[in-house]
Amino acid sequence: MIPLGLLRQQLSKNYKISLIRTLADGKGSKGGRNPSGKLHEKPKESADKQQRLKASKFPFVITAPAASKFPVEEEPANRLLEILDSRQGKRKEDLIVNDTKKKFDFSRLKPLANFPVESRKNSKSKFPVNERTLETEDDRLEEVLQKAAKKVERESRGRLAQNWPAVAQKAKGPAGPPPPPPPAKDGPSKRAPPRKAGALPPRKLPPGTPPPQTKKTFGPLADADRIFTNLYGRHDWRLKAAMKRGDWYMTKEILGKGHLWIINEMKTSGLRGRGGAGFPSGLKWSFMNKPPDGRPKFLLVNADEGEPGTCKDREILRHDPHKLVEGCLIAGRAMGANTGYIYIRGEFYNEACNLQYAILEAYKAGFLGPNACGSGFEFDLYVQRGAGAYVCGEETSLIESLEGKAGKPRNKPPFPADIGVFGCPSTVTNVETVSVAPTICRRGGNWFASFGRTRNSGTKLFNISGHVERPCTVEEELSMPTRELIERHAGGVIGGWDNLLAIIPGGSSTPCIPKEDASKAIHDYDGLMAVRSSLGTGAIIVMNKQTDIIKAIARLAAFYKHESCGQCTPCREGLHWVNLIMQRFVTGQASVGEIDMLWEITKQIEGHTICALGDGASWPPQGLIRHFRPLIEERIKERAACDAAAAAS
Repeated sequence: MIPLGLLRQQLSKNYKISLIRTLADGKGSKGGRNPSGKLHEKPKESADKQQRLKASKFPFVITAPAASKFPVEEEPANRLLEILDSRQGKRKEDLIVNDTKKKFDFSRLKPLANFPVESRKNSKSKFPVNERTLETEDDRLEEVLQKAAKKVERESRGRLAQNWPAVAQKAKGPAGPPPPPPPAKDGPSKRAPPRKAGALPPRKLPPGTPPPQTKKTFGPLADADRIFTNLYGRHDWRLKAAMKRGDWYMTKEILGKGHLWIINEMKTSGLRGRGGAGFPSGLKWSFMNKPPDGRPKFLLVNADEGEPGTCKDREILRHDPHKLVEGCLIAGRAMGANTGYIYIRGEFYNEACNLQYAILEAYKAGFLGPNACGSGFEFDLYVQRGAGAYVCGEETSLIESLEGKAGKPRNKPPFPADIGVFGCPSTVTNVETVSVAPTICRRGGNWFASFGRTRNSGTKLFNISGHVERPCTVEEELSMPTRELIERHAGGVIGGWDNLLAIIPGGSSTPCIPKEDASKAIHDYDGLMAVRSSLGTGAIIVMNKQTDIIKAIARLAAFYKHESCGQCTPCREGLHWVNLIMQRFVTGQASVGEIDMLWEITKQIEGHTICALGDGASWPPQGLIRHFRPLIEERIKERAACDAAAAAS
């Protein structure tokens, strides 16, 4: 096929010359002479232009390209050349160009084929060449030729698209018999389905990105997918029985894959912190991967579970301690930490004994120590018992207590990943978060991410307590409806779902939600945020209509006031007034204006303290005012009516 770009250039150059000849033959402008009868003087640039017209950049010799695998019909381009090649006089046909409905008759160029342009222009002809007319006609012809070439190109492409199967088959040779169908295989085909025409190929996700969730319904969780297989203590918790249930399986191979592989699997799983904050665990663990500076790194496990209604970590420590010990080893490998501390609540005496026994078993079996699991990685693990302070559940308070100081939170920054325990890089993580890491590494991050909605991946331990038929601790898939979770595993609300007043969906530090919101809520991070609450630790406290919810929230206010360390003024002074006002609401000895006063106090505490204890103490009263303000006003009015009646009598 003749290149159309070359065709345009050659046609333009040669017909500029032909146009000059036509104008010189008498088709030029009538104003060729000035009033004195002399010819107009030519500017110097006109002579240069004529010289450029005579010397073409490309000789008028068009060579065909090399043979292509799929030949393309060349008739339009060749036909145009034959029609327009007037210099050699091969054809006498006319080319009709549909441009503003004008026709150009190129047969008139034949008499001028051998006429010298320069001699005609330099002679004193009756019709000299007008330079202005020459430039106008030159531009006009250039535009016409460009449009003609574009039209030829469009026609060629159209015929090529219509005849492409035949052209391709002609280039390939005669068609043979169709290939035999592939032999049938047992089971579904593993080949990917054909992509629809015009559809984009699937975008490849970067490493460590959780895959998008395609499921629409979630739960109940199958027994084969449960991570904690001895949650109720039906089996022995010691090493031999734990290994039969899958603990310590392929741990050496997991450690040998390196810290980057472990962190990548944790990121792919989409695991978020199970202690209440919900921070992505893989990202948090990656903060420890910094160039060594001579300081050791430490892994700190927060087993100081002291929030009312929450007891999930206690069940792991009591009945499945080897999952926690193995998880500490893998987490230490991912962070480059050779030492780990498990900070356990002081009241968990039996749980601390079981945990210490499991650590000794792991040392004896070679799973911990200078050559953990035979991988060459050194890791030591210790148990540190606390003194029962609720505020030590905050990560920097835990670090202070572990160093032997008073359990008071630190200002951040610096963050523990930079300056933690003993001034060294440290990461504080939850018991449940660490315990699921070995199973994620064995089964893969994509397996864990297949449960729950996007950004709410995995399984979770839930504590269901309060006014339910069967209080329990259960492992279930995230994104399960709250009502189904309560009715399936806890037997439902005492007196039926219509007897429900409210629930606290994520532990005592989360705002309560009424029955209307609980009926439609999805029990995960985003679902509970949509109803102005939080997943927290996953502890569900159910309250039926026989509950004095004002008194229940007042009890929580007293707890947080007692557990405040007193370091921050908003928390120390504000929680004192929150407790006093809530006690007045219980008895009704308050005014309606104090409801708004309590709301303002909690808003002044929220976000103005070093740690999150002030926030957790402010949210329960806010949830009470948001959903049950009429109950508070009714009690205040009833007490005022009783006092007025007593005074009148």
